[in-house]
Amino acid sequence: MVMRDLNIGTKVGLALLNDRWYALVLSNLGTEAVDFMVLRRRVRGLSTLKLLTVLAKMQQLGLISEEAHYQYRLTATGAELGQSLAELEAWGDRMIVGMR
Repeated sequence: MVMRDLNIGTKVGLALLNDRWYALVLSNLGTEAVDFMVLRRRVRGLSTLKLLTVLAKMQQLGLISEEAHYQYRLTATGAELGQSLAELEAWGDRMIVGMR
């Protein structure tokens, strides 16, 4: 069977990870709740409104949850995606080293 296009799941995953703000938020959250202002300081160059928009979308996708007033953590699904992002980063690092 010839594959002419990516499946919808691949497209959704790539679109999310291709947007650096989603990937950075994902990388800066864990399973422990993080206060919004702490996250805001960790993810530099992002406006408060854009961060709130990214967090809302990630909540809608089930990747994060709001634990208390403006405290966020990864859900099991978000942690799984975070692990995939870490593996992709490790692969990229190996490729960069191999190209030297």
